[in-house]
Amino acid sequence: MTEIDVLAVGAGPTGLALAVELQRLGLSYRLVEKNPEPARYSQALVLQARTLEQFERYGIAETAIARGRALHGADLISDHRTIVHFPFERIPGRYPFVLFLPQSETERLLIEHLEALGGRVERSLALRAFTDGAAGVEAQLDGAGGTQTVRARWLIGCDGAHSAVRRLAHVPFVGDTVGLSFFLADLELCGPDVPEDDLRVYLRHGDVVFIARLDERVHRVIVALHEEQGHELREPTLEDFATAIARNVGPGITPVASHWMTPFRINQRKATRYRAGSAFLAGDASHIHSPVAGQGMNTGIQDVANLAWKLAAVRAGAPDALLDSYDAERGAVGEALLATTSRGLAAATSANPLVERIRDAVASFASKFDPIVERLVGFVSETAIAYRGSPIVRDAGGAGKLHAGDRAPDSDLPEGTRLLAPLRQARALALVVDAAAARDVLADTTVVALSAAQLDAHAREAYGAGMLYVVRPDGYVGYRGRADDRDALASYAALVSPSFDKLRMTS
Repeated sequence: MTEIDVLAVGAGPTGLALAVELQRLGLSYRLVEKNPEPARYSQALVLQARTLEQFERYGIAETAIARGRALHGADLISDHRTIVHFPFERIPGRYPFVLFLPQSETERLLIEHLEALGGRVERSLALRAFTDGAAGVEAQLDGAGGTQTVRARWLIGCDGAHSAVRRLAHVPFVGDTVGLSFFLADLELCGPDVPEDDLRVYLRHGDVVFIARLDERVHRVIVALHEEQGHELREPTLEDFATAIARNVGPGITPVASHWMTPFRINQRKATRYRAGSAFLAGDASHIHSPVAGQGMNTGIQDVANLAWKLAAVRAGAPDALLDSYDAERGAVGEALLATTSRGLAAATSANPLVERIRDAVASFASKFDPIVERLVGFVSETAIAYRGSPIVRDAGGAGKLHAGDRAPDSDLPEGTRLLAPLRQARALALVVDAAAARDVLADTTVVALSAAQLDAHAREAYGAGMLYVVRPDGYVGYRGRADDRDALASYAALVSPSFDKLRMTS
């Protein structure tokens, strides 16, 4: 029945990143979107370091940075007193900053890249129904020309919080609507205290004001007013923002014009499973949460990076059970994300004076300890996400701090290249450190043998001597073991490779 490998529904950042991955991996697909045009305005704004590392694999990270604005720190200000300064330079890797790039611009960048690769978005097509069988799915799409039938091995729902794929697959979306009203706007601000290359969050008696610069003229401002909670959602005015800023920020910042504004409420929900037979969910179709720490769009893009290479491996003959690991790995990330953002939102919007004092004291005290700051930095940047408990990683022990399931750190090499540059070829990478040149590796895997002396200090600490690391196409370590431990590598190969027999010897 299969005519294409993947039918992808939804062409926001998640769907576009999925299409880029599929194009790179050589899978056949269609990317359909019910809306005739890309969104003009966007609530999502932040690209985190881990997403920029993924964009580096696509070859578009530098373009994204050139089009956005790099922010180098954040301040948490409670009742006009700075209680935490959060330094983004502590983010590990090549991108020690938070990049402000509106979702509409991120979509434009991904569309340009997809089209350069030979792909495209098919618009004004909506999923009406699908059936799932042994050979894949048969889906009906409604468009201007009527209904068309598409047969695909897999169906991927990247179609947002109101996902048709999730609804038709009968996957529950559990959670609730948070009883908080927010106003969002892109405003022109004036005054001596207007932020430059840092973002600020002001808290005061249940009010929250978020301000960060988008460009030389415009700032993104998000406001939650305690007095608005429990009321019907209404359209905001410039006066609402002026009142909130005057009360919670002070006279040093004044809004003078609005480019656009909108109200919104927060839902905190997660799909009970990310896989339903031949159908998968990614991005907002599988998890939605508060905008605390700017995780939403980035999490969706990371979802599809995790899934795409597994689809390619199964199409090449790997066990279908490999696809179950998508839910095991990304479902755990979604669960942790909802829990963390829920707690952060509750603490930020509390109007209880005792809770406020405890929150401020704990935040100020904790920010003085490097291990706590590093954990927070890792959470915000998504560089701390790991899959150590995954059923498809294997750690056979050995030297170095890096474990199977961890994000693989990159390094500049003396010859002017980057350690993980081969990942741009959308293939797994075997890194052999200070070991003999001949070794067993997985089929269709790029092999790089090098000495620890070629690595920078951070990478030398991570990658141990005499070791073999298999880095998956999504940039995570799938296997770690001694370079001469063929049996341990074979155990890993049985999980992710088309067959154990395709282990090959290189020299």
